[in-house]
Amino acid sequence: MKKVPFLFFLILASYSLVAQEMNQIDFIEVESEKDWDQVFEQAQKSNQLIFVDAYTDWCGFCHKLDKEVYTDDAVIEYFEESFINVKFDAESEFGYQLASFYAIDSYPTLLYLTPERNVFMRIEGFVPAASLLSYGQQSSDEWYQIPVLMEAFNSAQLEKESYLELIKTLERTDQAKAEEVADVYANMILEDDYKNLENLWFLSRFANGLDSRHYRYITDNKSDIVKMHGESEYNDYISGVYNDNLMLAIKYGDKKLLDGLLQEVLPEFVPNAELPSAQYVTESVFYAQREEFDQYKLAVNSYMNNHLATSQKLDFIISTTVEIIENYQNEEMYSFATQILAESIEIDNSRFESFALLGYVKGLLKEYPLANQNLTKALELSKSAEQKAFVNNLKKAVEMMRL
Repeated sequence: MKKVPFLFFLILASYSLVAQEMNQIDFIEVESEKDWDQVFEQAQKSNQLIFVDAYTDWCGFCHKLDKEVYTDDAVIEYFEESFINVKFDAESEFGYQLASFYAIDSYPTLLYLTPERNVFMRIEGFVPAASLLSYGQQSSDEWYQIPVLMEAFNSAQLEKESYLELIKTLERTDQAKAEEVADVYANMILEDDYKNLENLWFLSRFANGLDSRHYRYITDNKSDIVKMHGESEYNDYISGVYNDNLMLAIKYGDKKLLDGLLQEVLPEFVPNAELPSAQYVTESVFYAQREEFDQYKLAVNSYMNNHLATSQKLDFIISTTVEIIENYQNEEMYSFATQILAESIEIDNSRFESFALLGYVKGLLKEYPLANQNLTKALELSKSAEQKAFVNNLKKAVEMMRL
């Protein structure tokens, strides 16, 4: 038998390797804003979702996706037919901006984006080929169902059982349209419909005003709702009502709505023993976000003096000070922090944390001699290496403030 030259095998092996590398999803590698914009121009013309793989070079599961998933024949066929497929290195100069915009902090992260650049579906971590294919088919089916369902809705022919499907999909593409459809569906809900747990979820997000007939019915018939869906589901509903209405109260400065949350909603799902704390947190968040600092200070002092034992005040003052430092860069709030810290030192002058935080806040107020004086005292009171390191870090931070 004639021997085949060894070079032939090398050529054949190289050809097979290239073929294998080519047999995968044909991704667009995005490296600039121009590349990114062109992707969405293409998506708007073709009315397709964009499948995005955010990866890093060091991510082992990213490479596993490349080798085991994007080379699967069924995945290749479906994704190249159904999506515009994009990759970007999240640690490149432009990729870092995209990762930040879409709040990507783990890898791989896979996104299905609409032509309007909204997240339609998000997957974090590695998924095998069959799962990725399933996610892809689900996204594609939901995407192409939107115009069909909207046509039925606009012609008043949408079946009642299809409303929730349409609303959930529209929430990812067009919030205003989702609310329009939700208003219609909320008016369709009858007493028997409360037996459907999905409707409870829906009503916690939409038609959840404290004066709505749905909220009244559900709270007036709590025992029946709990019997049907369980205590935790009822509490989840009330919690959703609370969160949405607190945001509205803050946005519009609605004190009447705030009072309704404090006196009516919180008692529905917070145990009596924890109610004063929950009411305080609600008030303090409202006033701080509204920058009504006099009312915020009144809420802090009222809760501290009316609901806390002397021994509890120390930890409360320390946690409140940390909250002020982290969230409110405001001289009035810093001054208030020094007042309550001084009160904590009067109660117990052996806590290093009180002196350390007082020193740091004095630094924020540019009162540097007092800052150093209190930080030195905090260092004297520190007992462990960790405590001393904490104080020294604050001292360095104050030194930086002076530069």
